[in-house]
Amino acid sequence: MASKLSLTVSQLNEYVRRMFQLDPLLRVIELRGEISNIKYHQTGTLFFSMKDEQASISCVMYAQDVESLQAIPFDGMRAVAAGSVGLYPRSGQYQMLVKTLHAQGVGVLYERLLALKQKLEREGLFDSARKHPLPGFVHTVGVVTSPTGAVIHDILNVSLRRDPCARILLCPVRVQGVGAPEEIARALALLDGMDDVNVIIVARGGGSMEDLWTFNEESVVRAVAACKTPIVSAVGHETDVTLCDLAADLRAPTPSAAAECVMPLRSDWFEHLALLKEELKAGAYSAIQARRAALGLAQARFQANQPAKRLEAMRERLAKTRAQMQANMCRSLNVQRQRLAQKRRELSLLSPDRVLSRGYAVVLRGGKAVTSVSALNAGEDVILRLADGSAEARIASVTAGERKGSHGAKEEK
Repeated sequence: MASKLSLTVSQLNEYVRRMFQLDPLLRVIELRGEISNIKYHQTGTLFFSMKDEQASISCVMYAQDVESLQAIPFDGMRAVAAGSVGLYPRSGQYQMLVKTLHAQGVGVLYERLLALKQKLEREGLFDSARKHPLPGFVHTVGVVTSPTGAVIHDILNVSLRRDPCARILLCPVRVQGVGAPEEIARALALLDGMDDVNVIIVARGGGSMEDLWTFNEESVVRAVAACKTPIVSAVGHETDVTLCDLAADLRAPTPSAAAECVMPLRSDWFEHLALLKEELKAGAYSAIQARRAALGLAQARFQANQPAKRLEAMRERLAKTRAQMQANMCRSLNVQRQRLAQKRRELSLLSPDRVLSRGYAVVLRGGKAVTSVSALNAGEDVILRLADGSAEARIASVTAGERKGSHGAKEEK
């Protein structure tokens, strides 16, 4: 009977691990199945399972291989994993060390693409009403793409040729593989928050559906749709259409075409500015002429309605009215003076003093004139009023019925 082999657990696991490595059939194989239980380690390593209807196997894909993934795997994805079979000595679990991972035919990705497209269409992310027009003048263009490769060089060459003063602000990202969607979403949000960025170009070169799959990820599409800054999508070639293209404000067939769309020719701008200058001059001249005419009309109205002239006219009317009143008053006074003089003459003719001046006298008794001799009594004292004075007299006798001019009464002084 052969002697028993005594091994520790570590020795056994190591022995089995070496057996897997020495088996040429297990060193390079392709494994077809459905992916499940995807987990990303903080080191960048990807853990998942491959299964079919009857069995499953644990798989691990190290960070350096994960970075080369064209499309991010998801649970339920039918895929082809290429690599080798090995054993993890610490747990004694055998697993597949995956080097490359591809979808099992484009149908899987295409079905997922259609489902996501329908979902986002229902939400209105592709509606033309929400798209922003490109600005007429651009001085800063934000670019979201890989810092290596031909894309950024094409954008720079076209932009600087069209406008040597163009300012291109690159936000470098990975355009495929694990972590690429998150980087692109962060870059879009960063550029969208900069006030001096007029337009954003998100771009990458051509490739297969798996190569471009990052720009079909929901997080990237939503980040494009959420930007308030106009976005031009230039992903892949002219025949390649991603969901990012549908959510962008404008789709360009190539990165070079995107640069041409957003960066106008400097010479065109000079011509446009010259035209605007002439239009501005003509408009300013027309406006000045109109203002001059309006000013002249306003001045004429002011001159016609100015208070000083109206006051002067009122003063003239007042002076004229005053002169007329004075003339009327003078005429009225002259008429009154003439009438007064006439009355004075008439009174003068009827005045007793005028009669007395002709040699007559007035006999007064008790302050009253005596008009008849019958009112006098002999021995009665009376006053004789003459033209130049008066005298006291006494009636010596009274004789009635004598003619005028005879002395019917005798007087004593």
